[in-house]
Amino acid sequence: MFSLRSLEVFYWAAHLHSFSRAAEKLNTTQPGISQRISALENLVGEPLINRSSKPITLTNVGRVLYGHAEVVLRQVSRMEKDLALDKKTQRRVRLGVSETIVQTWLATFLEQCSREFSNIDFDITVDVTPPMLRALQEGEIDMALALGPSIVDGFTQRKLNDFPLHFYAKPGLLEGEALTYANAAGFPILTYPRNTYPYEYLRDMLFRNTDRPPRIFTNSSISTIEKMALDGVGIALVAEGSLRADTQNHNLKKLSTDIVLPPLSFYAFYPLGVGGDTLGELARIAEATADNYAYARCHAT
Repeated sequence: MFSLRSLEVFYWAAHLHSFSRAAEKLNTTQPGISQRISALENLVGEPLINRSSKPITLTNVGRVLYGHAEVVLRQVSRMEKDLALDKKTQRRVRLGVSETIVQTWLATFLEQCSREFSNIDFDITVDVTPPMLRALQEGEIDMALALGPSIVDGFTQRKLNDFPLHFYAKPGLLEGEALTYANAAGFPILTYPRNTYPYEYLRDMLFRNTDRPPRIFTNSSISTIEKMALDGVGIALVAEGSLRADTQNHNLKKLSTDIVLPPLSFYAFYPLGVGGDTLGELARIAEATADNYAYARCHAT
């Protein structure tokens, strides 16, 4: 007879095209994954997976079983939700988060998740968006709160909130506390990494309006960008609310400027199908948390 655990192991190994990724996803070992699938193959009497291909692929029989396994696991997920087992069974969610969210409303989101899903533990990875979306597709994380919108095969997305981008500098660094295209070349701009939207957009705008390569210092850590700005290294370009100095000691001043960039738009990315129901609920909590944060910021100014 087919066991539910064996079908789950087979499904995730096939879905992620990897025994090792399935082992990480299911919190087990790679030999354990291999043994389960070998037992299924003995039961069926034919190979289910082409182990010689990299990444692994399914045989014809394997594709048939994969379809049935998905149906069974989707039904089990619905049953668990109807019986509220999704809020009783202990589980781990590997969550990827952009640092802007870490610096703003992540703590409130986790607190709300704990109220509604006390059975969920989070493993949190902080990164920029491109590697997070790759990690989603490769099964290294389960859900991402990242810049969007983006098309990620097998995943859906829910809009969270927008963060306006502002320039910040140590008081006195710029005469008149205003940043213009004319004086932008006088100081390095400290901002997000090269593979993110703000860097590319800013570089193009400055190049087109000044006809010379801009000086842009990039860093994946907002805390590091803030420290460099406080030390007078340059002018920070970051999302509103993401600087500690923005709300605590006011040692950085928001600059008036004619260099305007579109806001950062954040989305919750989570899988369609098997395993997506609970993650969809977490995305709903993220959306509500983001909305409340944006409302509070709007009415505080």
